[in-house]
Parts: sequence; C-alpha cells; structure tokens
Amino acid sequence: MRCRKKLFFRVLRFIQKNDVIIRIYLSFAFVLTLMGIIVGFVFMHLYEQNYIHFYKELLIDQGQIISKRVSAFEYKNKPSLFQRYQTYIDEIEQTEKTDVWIVSNEDASHSLSEVFVNAEADEDVLQKETYEILTTAFHNEIAFYSDYDRVYGMTTLSVAVPITDKETGEVIGAVMMVSMVDRQTMGIDEGKQLITFSVFLALVIAVVISMLFTRSLSKPLEKVGKNIAKMANGDYSGIEVKRKHSQIGIIEKSLDHLSGELRKTSEEHEKLEQARRDFFANVSHELRTPITVLRGYTESLTDGVIEEKSQVQELHYRMLQECQDMERLVDDLFVLSKMQNPDFQIEMEPVSLIQIFSDVLRGGRMLGKEKGLLIEADFPEDDPCMIMGDYGRLRQMFFVIVDNAVKFSKEQGKIEIRIQKQTNRYHISIRDYGVGIAPEQLPFIFEKFYTSKMRQNQKGTGLGLMIAKQIALRHGGEIQVESTEGEGTVFFFSFEECACLDDFE
Repeated sequence: MRCRKKLFFRVLRFIQKNDVIIRIYLSFAFVLTLMGIIVGFVFMHLYEQNYIHFYKELLIDQGQIISKRVSAFEYKNKPSLFQRYQTYIDEIEQTEKTDVWIVSNEDASHSLSEVFVNAEADEDVLQKETYEILTTAFHNEIAFYSDYDRVYGMTTLSVAVPITDKETGEVIGAVMMVSMVDRQTMGIDEGKQLITFSVFLALVIAVVISMLFTRSLSKPLEKVGKNIAKMANGDYSGIEVKRKHSQIGIIEKSLDHLSGELRKTSEEHEKLEQARRDFFANVSHELRTPITVLRGYTESLTDGVIEEKSQVQELHYRMLQECQDMERLVDDLFVLSKMQNPDFQIEMEPVSLIQIFSDVLRGGRMLGKEKGLLIEADFPEDDPCMIMGDYGRLRQMFFVIVDNAVKFSKEQGKIEIRIQKQTNRYHISIRDYGVGIAPEQLPFIFEKFYTSKMRQNQKGTGLGLMIAKQIALRHGGEIQVESTEGEGTVFFFSFEECACLDDFE
C-alpha cells in the first residue's frame, strides 16, 4: 500500500513537472485520433458509395446479358436451351449471393412466356421501391435501387433491365438482379477494423516520435524555468539567447530584458537603501554635534561652573546660535523632503527674474558687505524676463548660490550675475572669483550632506545645493556648474520663457 502511494505521488510530481509536454502529447493524440475517425468515416462512406456504383455496373452488365439471352430464347421458342442456361443463373445466385428474377410484363401485347418466368411482379408482395424500378424497366429503362430490404433483412442492391421482343421491340419482361450487399459482403466491417488498427498504430508511432522531437521543446522550456528560478533567487546576471528570432528565443530575450530591468531596480534599491542609511547617519551626526554642545553649555550653567555675567551671556549667545543652526538644518530637510516628493505640487504663476534677483541682490550685498564684495548684474533692458514658477522657491534657489559665492569669494572680490535670452529660454549665470572647487569634489556637490572642508563652510548643512537642484528640476529648468580651483566657480541656469501671460491677466 505504501509503495502504491509513493508511486502515485511520483507520477503526480512527474505530471506536474512536465505538464506542458504532456499537454502537447495529449493534444497531438487527440488531433490524430479525431483526424483518424474523420478520415475513416469519410473513407468508409466513399468506399461504400464506390462499391455500390461498381457493383451496380456489374449487375447491369449481367442483367443485360441475361436479358438478351432470354429475349433470344423467347424469339426462337427454345425452352430447352433456357433450361440449360438456368444453370448459369443458378451459379450467379450461389457464388455472388444475387437473386435473378425474370418477370413478365403483363401489360405488354405479347408478354414473356411463363416457361421463362421465375417470379411475379405482385405490387402487394414486393417492396414499394422494388416494384417502382420494375415499372421503370417495363418502360424500357434500366433502373436500380439500394437500401435496407425488409424481406431480406439487410441492405440490397436491385437492378432492373428490360427484356424486349426481338421482332417488335416491345418490352415483354424484365430481369431483376437483387444482390445482398450487406456490410460483410462489401468488407466494411473488416475495413473499419483495419482503419481502427491503423489509427491506433499510427497514434503509438506518432507519440513515440513526438516524444523524441519534443525534447527540442522541453529542453528550452526547462532552461526558461531554470532562468526564472535563478531570477527569483536574486541572480540577475543575464540570460544567454541562442536563437533570437524563434518563439523560445523571443521569450528568452524578454526574460533577459526583465533580468536587466530587475538588476537596475536592485542596484537602484541598493543605492536608495545606502542613501537612506547615509541620510540617517548624516542627520544623526549633524544633530548630535549641536545637541552635545547645548548639553555642555546647559550643564555648565546648571552646575554653576560659570557665574560671571559676561561668560553667561556668551554661553546664551552660543546656545542661541546652535539652536538657529539646528532650526536651519530642520528647515532644509523639510524643504528637501517636499521637493523630492512626487506628489508635492508647486504653485506656478508668471514671475519676473528681474524682480527675483532684485531681492537676491539686496540680501547678497548685505552678506558681502563685510568682505567688501562687488556684486554686478547684467540684465536685459525693457524685458521683465517672465517665466512660470514659484517666486519664493526661485528666490531661495538663487540665494543659495549667491550665499555660497559670498562665502568662497576673496576679500574685495567680485560676483557677476547675468541673464541672457536665447530662443525663448532665459540663461542665467552666477560667477564668483573665489577659491573654486577641486575637480574630485565637483561631481558630488549636489549630493545630500556634502560639505566642503574649508573654513568658509563650517556652518553649512550640506543641503543647500541639493535643494537648489531640486527646485530647478521642479521648474523644468537646468542647473550646471563649472569651476577651476583657485580661480572661481560659475553656476548656469536655464528656464523656458513664459508665453501665456494673457491667461493670467
């Protein structure tokens, strides 16, 4: 019993593992069997019709021969010769299972003599169809009929041939050939058995051959299954495609493309996960330092270590600065979070770049006053330089760049801001002639928490440039940077001109 269960489960696992191949086998077997049945049915039907046609012609020939002989015997009045000829008729009846009826036409002026007649054309006795073909023969036409005969209890083929008087040409009788063409006589049963055996043998041979040939299909399917399992286990190393234009090759190309997309997604996920870890690490680091300083200052005040009024005021001032730094960091994180959220919508309206830079210049000149910086502006005349955007966000973006330019400019240096219009786009450049950016640092300046190690950027959060880039992208703009260490840095912006001012009037 246990062995039977094991065998059952093995067969079940085999079927589950090879279900596609088994379906192909079963479909092939079903189609072949159905075609065999249809072909056999059509063949047997055509064979039966052809047999009846051939046998009808044979009976007609035999009936015409007998009709001529009987007509000659009647004309010569030779009953004795007919008695000898009757032996030939008896042989036909015995060997070919055919009854030969010689019937007199009672409606003729000179009907066939009784000595030559062996049957009567009685309408009450004969089957309707048999009587009808006899009547047709009496009208000097050859007639035939084939169907189930209740008298014989089987299918028969009846042929009626007229017997004419040699002198007058009148139909004096008829020869009726009734052959018992049952299915055994025609060989239909044997043919059905032969066709059934042939279909079964062809089915067995076809299944064996198909099992050999379908290995060429099952192997690629097994390969596809292994590749899918490999991808499911996280291996996205790619799939080798041998025949690119075959159906299996198309599937393999799709899997290879999917593998590449999954590999990219996995790499992006790893980058995002690493960025998330770095983000929390950087935020923790950025917040830990001011919190630690605040705690130290607070403990000093609480423990009474510092009691002089001037020193206490100094600590209070430093504590305020640390709180302001933390507030700036939290504000930057909040802004960056909103900029990177795809669901966050910026309120767009026509704004003037000239007006935005008027605010930016006032703030920048105040910041650069201590260094004696000169901030020059070159704007188009009689052009407000209108673009679609958020005034506050754009002002924040440009001020981040100007603030950095002030930080890294030298004493008595210069900052140049220029706006130019080219093919319905405004191009803005903000250039300083300060310390510049090292080539190895340039690719990373727009990343989170990336800060320069220079003393000028000691209070930077490392989020300003990334926020500026996100604001530019949200406005459909571009931001680029060029820098030469020791010579200065220039930031480039590009925004599309607002061409729909009439809609906002």
